[in-house]
Amino acid sequence: MRNEALVILPGITASPEKQAFVENYFRAHTDYDVYLPRLWQNLGIRGAARQLQRFMARHAGYERVPFLTYISGGFILRCMLWRRPLPNIGRLVHVRGPIQEQVPGLVIKKHGRIAAFMIKGLMMFDLSAPWRNQLPFAATPHPQGLVIEQGVAKLAAELGLKPEDFDRFRNAPEFKIPAADETWLAAESHDEVYTSKALLGRMAGFFKTGKF
Repeated sequence: MRNEALVILPGITASPEKQAFVENYFRAHTDYDVYLPRLWQNLGIRGAARQLQRFMARHAGYERVPFLTYISGGFILRCMLWRRPLPNIGRLVHVRGPIQEQVPGLVIKKHGRIAAFMIKGLMMFDLSAPWRNQLPFAATPHPQGLVIEQGVAKLAAELGLKPEDFDRFRNAPEFKIPAADETWLAAESHDEVYTSKALLGRMAGFFKTGKF
């Protein structure tokens, strides 16, 4: 067992193939033990946070544990840390998307609550609920990096979202982001942030140096 473990918390749209890609990338390009816990995000933020807490208890003993989180994964981490802080938490990289984060609410509006629940369970509603922004941001004594997606994913485009919506949603009061030491504006959409080697390499560099 190595001294440090990287935990990757993907978002709800990450397919098994994309999860495997990002997990394998960090295993090949970093010196961490790399974990991507298979949380059942349909349980919502609170339910998945309980699963993450149990996962972390089973993998205790590391000197330091950095995290890479994608949208819902970040809210899950914040909820878990609010209940049970980790004394060995390391560097954090948060991937957020001001356009992509409109998708849950638009899906509910377009297809109705029952259809939305059938798609992603409680998580669809949690990601469009104001209370998610009341969760305390993750605290760490180490550098935090923020990646903001500028691209428009396929589903977002199908729901009517456009590249020119970026500034409006990026500056909206409800788009609450942590106070990061470094911020990177990524050209990638949410469809690409799991498999873009350029972006993954930049994030791997942040975990090593604290800089993008």
